[in-house]
Amino acid sequence: MEELLSKAAELGRLLADHPRFGTLMAARDAVRADEPARKLMADYERQVNRIQDLTLQNRPIEVADKRRLAELEQTVASNEKIKALAKAQADFTEMMSSVNRAIYENLSGGKGPSVEA
Repeated sequence: MEELLSKAAELGRLLADHPRFGTLMAARDAVRADEPARKLMADYERQVNRIQDLTLQNRPIEVADKRRLAELEQTVASNEKIKALAKAQADFTEMMSSVNRAIYENLSGGKGPSVEA
């Protein structure tokens, strides 16, 4: 178990030192430091949650709610700092998927994921 924890800590350090992680943290910090971008993200998340709640409650989604979400999506998509954060998140997620795939392939002898019991 000690060796596994040691290797996991080493992997964590390697990931933390990787440029994709640095880019992700810089993009996150840029959005956090930008009040309009931070407010825009909060407004967008609030509207998404509102529509999800209405859907879960089987309540109608008003045209105004749909329109507001579309407006927020357009504004979010045009914000350079938020776009940079989204790209950094996608790049980091892709890297982590590759890392997880490499780990899993070694666990399964290179056979890939299986749903069999």
